[in-house]
Amino acid sequence: MWWRTIAAIVALSVYALIPLWAQPAPGEPEPPPEPPVDVPAEPVMPPPPPADFQPPAAQFQQQLPQQARQTGSDVRQVLADIAQRFRLQVVVDPLLQGRVTPPAQAKDAQSALDAVVKQIPGVVWRKVYLRADMELPASETLVNWVRSIVNLEAQGLIVADTTGNRITSFVRNVTVSSDFEQQLDEMVPAFKTRPVYVVFYQQPMVAQQAGQRGRQGQVRAEDFLALEQQRMQLFMQMSPEERQRAMRMGIQMFMNMDPSLRMQMMQEGLRMFMNMSPEERRMLMEQGMQMFQQMMGGPPPGPPAPGR
Repeated sequence: MWWRTIAAIVALSVYALIPLWAQPAPGEPEPPPEPPVDVPAEPVMPPPPPADFQPPAAQFQQQLPQQARQTGSDVRQVLADIAQRFRLQVVVDPLLQGRVTPPAQAKDAQSALDAVVKQIPGVVWRKVYLRADMELPASETLVNWVRSIVNLEAQGLIVADTTGNRITSFVRNVTVSSDFEQQLDEMVPAFKTRPVYVVFYQQPMVAQQAGQRGRQGQVRAEDFLALEQQRMQLFMQMSPEERQRAMRMGIQMFMNMDPSLRMQMMQEGLRMFMNMSPEERRMLMEQGMQMFQQMMGGPPPGPPAPGR
């Protein structure tokens, strides 16, 4: 619901301001009409080809995606090959499925992993360092830990247990030196200097949908609509303060999303707006203008004066 709201706001802003910018400033003379242009007579064209005719180039382009799907490799096997090639310890999200093109030309581990994850929307990879006294947990457990930390909204906090003089701390985006890995075993407590490369779905919702596809097949639009209806019901039961807080949390989650997935969602939202009927777009734009006037106490500002 949040990404659709953001996409709708962007679309409304663009389509609401275009007519205003197109209007001339007060007192500005109308531009002179353009002189008529001599239009040459239309040339006689040959009859169109049959409806079922396709040129060889189009047939070749249609065959390319099919060949790519047939020649693509299982993503889990590709990641296993990368781990063996670069001698890495790689943990893969148990929900991750798909076929990708192996990064045969990659020169290092980072470029190889980047080439793989960009082929599956919503998938990212991170280097994870475990405490020196920890054993490697199960893949599902480690992935859930990393996903929770990556999506944690707090910039930093410390939770103290005063009864045992113990703390649990978290700090986001700390700047470190390039050789910080060599210093991990000197920390208190000490951490392992060899990282674990975790490949996972960053957003819990995307991971949940991937799990549903694995158990039940492709997710239908009706399933997504039912989930949206449940969210809307919860939203209507909130107080105004909780609604604002929920919107802020949703926007923060949207901004923390993988950029490629965020762009895809915004494109789908704009495409949804463009596919509306003229009447639906008009009603939506009118409601947006009314909302703007109620919140700002007036209509949107007009275009700037010429020459500014």
